[in-house]
Amino acid sequence: MEIEQIQQMLAVVSFLLGGLLIGIIYNAYRIVRQQTLLYFIYGLFTLIVGIAFADLVSIFTPDAFVVLWATVFSRLVVIIGLGVMAYGVLRG
Repeated sequence: MEIEQIQQMLAVVSFLLGGLLIGIIYNAYRIVRQQTLLYFIYGLFTLIVGIAFADLVSIFTPDAFVVLWATVFSRLVVIIGLGVMAYGVLRG
């Protein structure tokens, strides 16, 4: 039970730190106006949501079935986020 609470707290912290990182990169985008940074921000946002999604769902819903499918959805979103980030970097 305590481990689950620690995971949930760390999910919230990673979500907030990810939002801070996105804000910093967005400020850099406003200065240089490169499309690569914009794609990277989209991918990073998707990645952060994907990482924290399953733990955030477990905060609001104790149902094991919903948490299981949230984990599957979370992994798919992480893969999409990594793909968008790779596309943005390779597009360069």
